[in-house]
Amino acid sequence: MFADARPRSGVTPDRVTRIETNVVPTGAASHPQSQLLIDFWERHRRNGRLLSRAELPCREAAPLLPSLFVLEPADPAREDWRLRVVGTTLTRWLDFDPTGMTISEFYHPDHVAHNAGVYRMVTSEKQPHVTQGRLCGINRDFLRLEIVHLPMEGATPDEILLLGSISIFGE
Repeated sequence: MFADARPRSGVTPDRVTRIETNVVPTGAASHPQSQLLIDFWERHRRNGRLLSRAELPCREAAPLLPSLFVLEPADPAREDWRLRVVGTTLTRWLDFDPTGMTISEFYHPDHVAHNAGVYRMVTSEKQPHVTQGRLCGINRDFLRLEIVHLPMEGATPDEILLLGSISIFGE
């Protein structure tokens, strides 16, 4: 997947950072941080309900927060998604804060539909989705990463958000 990320602080609109993430689905999480997030998510599922966004900012989740992101559908068809929250570790790696951007603003146009499809699958099937690969294009080509996508309840049980995490191997 590719992303055109426009850094927001002191950068002219013509400067675009090209981000490429080459990932493949894996059967299960192998990074310790990813496993901790999935364990946290599982423990907070109750009576057939998902983890609620209200339960996320807690002491137990504090070590995970810098590597988390939350997406919400930006349109009724869920063809575009907005980044509601992006952790500080992720903004540091990207060298900008994409909070508030939609994936159609963040990813290369050729890859928006695929990513939106993954997000729709996770939120519809209410199952985790884990990928591994590399982050390239922002002087981070050497990093091997794992991305976890989890469904999460929003303000109501009918509002399903996507909770994600990016974990870097070797950190």
